[in-house]
Amino acid sequence: MFNVRWLSALLIPLLLTFSACVVDGTDDGERLQLIVDQLFEENDFPGISVAIAKGQSDPLTVTAGYADVEHQVPVTPETGFFIGSISKNVFATIALILVDEERLRLDDPLSTYVAWPSGDDITIKMLMNHTSGVPEYLTSEKFQPGDNGIPDFFAFPKSAPEILTLMIDSAPAFEPGAIQQYSNTNGLLVGEVITKITGTSLVDVLKRHIATPLGLNGMYLYGETTTNYPRAQGYSAASHWGAKDGELINCSFADNALPDSADGSVVSTAADLLRYHQALRGDKLLSTSSWNAMTTVEPGLHNGLSYLLGEEQFGPYAGNVGRAMGHVAASIYYSDSETYVVLLVNRGDGALPLAGLVERWFGAVP
Repeated sequence: MFNVRWLSALLIPLLLTFSACVVDGTDDGERLQLIVDQLFEENDFPGISVAIAKGQSDPLTVTAGYADVEHQVPVTPETGFFIGSISKNVFATIALILVDEERLRLDDPLSTYVAWPSGDDITIKMLMNHTSGVPEYLTSEKFQPGDNGIPDFFAFPKSAPEILTLMIDSAPAFEPGAIQQYSNTNGLLVGEVITKITGTSLVDVLKRHIATPLGLNGMYLYGETTTNYPRAQGYSAASHWGAKDGELINCSFADNALPDSADGSVVSTAADLLRYHQALRGDKLLSTSSWNAMTTVEPGLHNGLSYLLGEEQFGPYAGNVGRAMGHVAASIYYSDSETYVVLLVNRGDGALPLAGLVERWFGAVP
């Protein structure tokens, strides 16, 4: 569930001070570990997991810190983190797989699958490029902070269908297709469309279309049948999670806020998220036409179909960022160097040190 002005807030401002991490005689694994250890020491977060790969090569994964601070459980390459709104890209890919199977069309009206105001005018494509006008549930007056500062949305868990039922009578943010405005509710609706077409849970849909074919044993959707699967605990120092005086508290109680949800509830290891991105860009998941649809940025818009594209200091980039339930994540491909970078942190507030990571990694490479 990520709601900032797209990737620029994380990629463009290189806020961390560059300090060279090259040590003569070190291999890439040792060098990356040095970088990650530096980032861990410079930032007040519990744990970090990073994966990097050149082209379609196997990812190199290094970690630091704790997956569970209270029990002193270290982060390992097998530790899963919530990936937040990168989940939207995963389920957009599944929707496009259904398009390739001729079970769905991007210009289908939402009303074909889900009853919704203006559903005849909202297309599936509009949900994925955030031009639908469907309002944001996270900032809705229906989920304002309670007496303890924690929004009712997190204090009293609800399923995706329950959230949509509560939001269905909300005024639209704008006329469908008029402008682009990010809304997590779009992701929930994409998930509802997928379940209506497939007749099965999103947990099983993710397993069937992504995790099993790609051998991603460390990627799953957090839901009713997967609540006991291993994952990092999430932490925050934000007051709306109940933290006081900047203390870092465990906010994993919010994991149950939205189970079986397509907008932000996927859990993955760093390596498996990178492998997914490699497969997506490597023609292993989508047809050429569907891949072109995902990566086309139409005039006036800032992204493709749940996929971000742009350019910054290290050249053109593509991918996604996400934040959810005490976690923040990034999965980015830099085309000039053909390099995939995944960064997972189990602290949901504060800055993600992606800029510092890529600056040091690329700055150390001729």
